[in-house]
Amino acid sequence: MFSKSIHKNLRFITSNIIWICIVGYFLFHMVNGARGAVSYAKLSSEMKTLERDLLSMKEENAFLENKIKLIRDDNLDLDLLEEQARSILGMTNENDLIVLLPHEQDRAISI
Repeated sequence: MFSKSIHKNLRFITSNIIWICIVGYFLFHMVNGARGAVSYAKLSSEMKTLERDLLSMKEENAFLENKIKLIRDDNLDLDLLEEQARSILGMTNENDLIVLLPHEQDRAISI
């Protein structure tokens, strides 16, 4: 009789330990797994960063498209064309005032 109660208790304890391990395994992977809560938080943060980068790139793209539009033959902005030519060729006009910046001495601003 004594051995049956020990056997039942041992079986009860063993089955509970097994269930606790199974539940613990799934809970661990719900939090730390590849599709768990921690991964979700990291992916959400990365997605917000990428969305900000995308917005920034779209704004830069719109700016560059506008600049290209001003240089096209059908709608030529001569001031912008002159500015680009001077910037690329490194030339100045005799009436320009050159200001050398202390941090960027290799770049000059013509006014």
